[in-house]
Amino acid sequence: MGIQNYYSAATQITNNLSELTSFLSKALYNRLKDLRKEAEFSDMTRTLQKRYKGYEPKFFKIRDMVFVPIYAQRHKTNLCFSQITCNYTAEGREKIHKTLKAINKNVLRSIMKSFIPNRTIEYNDNRISKFVAQYGKCAVTGVELGLNDWHCHHKNPFHLSKDDRFLNLIVLHEAVHRLVHVKDTERINRLLEALQLDRKQKEKVNELRGLCQNDSI
Repeated sequence: MGIQNYYSAATQITNNLSELTSFLSKALYNRLKDLRKEAEFSDMTRTLQKRYKGYEPKFFKIRDMVFVPIYAQRHKTNLCFSQITCNYTAEGREKIHKTLKAINKNVLRSIMKSFIPNRTIEYNDNRISKFVAQYGKCAVTGVELGLNDWHCHHKNPFHLSKDDRFLNLIVLHEAVHRLVHVKDTERINRLLEALQLDRKQKEKVNELRGLCQNDSI
């Protein structure tokens, strides 16, 4: 998946990865034949189903992990990329700082000074990075977050995954975070009435609820 993402800007990415598939498929078939089982598209996680929708290769899995198809990457056009932006020149740093001006500096300063003692260093660092990456806004509603009205949520629940990596975290408004976890129908309805989410926002919430093994709303 890392190779697919990195080389997706190549115009012939599908053809190039198809060649890679032909080189690797025989080795994968022989080396994993005693471990792998046939799988279905539905065995993939919702995130992977969304990413690889429309492709119909032969799927295999080991335990519950489905192998993603190597060739399945469409060409993407890179837009708005600036080679000036970097950490190593005065001009590049200035451009980064201009981007960060959209974030409330008081909130960011408070977050950087705070440390949650019962959490890992990885989590404490990544929650700051995720807050900055989202420009201090809720990932679902897009509202600007204050000092005390936001939570850093584990997409795959921490008690199951023990995963504090950046990619497993998402910053949400406190009410949205409650909506992701709550199971009581009456409380769900009260939160929906207060938040007034549109269709796309509800889809995002349901995607997060699914990862937490909660029913869709």
